[in-house]
Amino acid sequence: MPLQSDYTGCLKTDLTLGLPGGAAAEVSKSGVKRGFVDLKLSTTSDDDVSVSTPPPSKAQIVGWPPVRSYRKKPTMTTATKNGKYVKVAVDGAPFLRKVDLETYSSYQQLLSAFEEMFAFLTILSERKMMDSGNGIEYVPTYEDRDGDWMLVGDVPWKMFAESCKRLRLMKSCEAIGLGIS
Repeated sequence: MPLQSDYTGCLKTDLTLGLPGGAAAEVSKSGVKRGFVDLKLSTTSDDDVSVSTPPPSKAQIVGWPPVRSYRKKPTMTTATKNGKYVKVAVDGAPFLRKVDLETYSSYQQLLSAFEEMFAFLTILSERKMMDSGNGIEYVPTYEDRDGDWMLVGDVPWKMFAESCKRLRLMKSCEAIGLGIS
């Protein structure tokens, strides 16, 4: 038996989460199945605090919306950047590391940092390192801002620290063209 609504000629239909024709199809006493209830918390202070406070405005959220790095202001990126980080790759190793060149003041400190980072390497000389496990010799090389690969130690430290884009501990058998003997 269809229910007649207050509007003539229209059928009253209710949507429920229960099975069709079940007891869940009945409407509650207030006539509203689900509704928003504005609760007031009782406090000892004079001002009433409601539970339904508005969410914080979008201006308060830091880092939203995400901005691509090329769209940021140059002054903003240089102010937040501390140090000169370059990637360090070792031939045969499946991972890279990052090094801050501004924390070191000489090539010897940098090579000892490599020895600490990569536990399998030991320093042979100023320009050679060795994998003590399998006897492979590595030569520290770097890529300068022109894109040329050069040996670490060929130029003074300050010039190296300014022009270095990335570092690579290359196997000495592959570094023949760089002037290593």
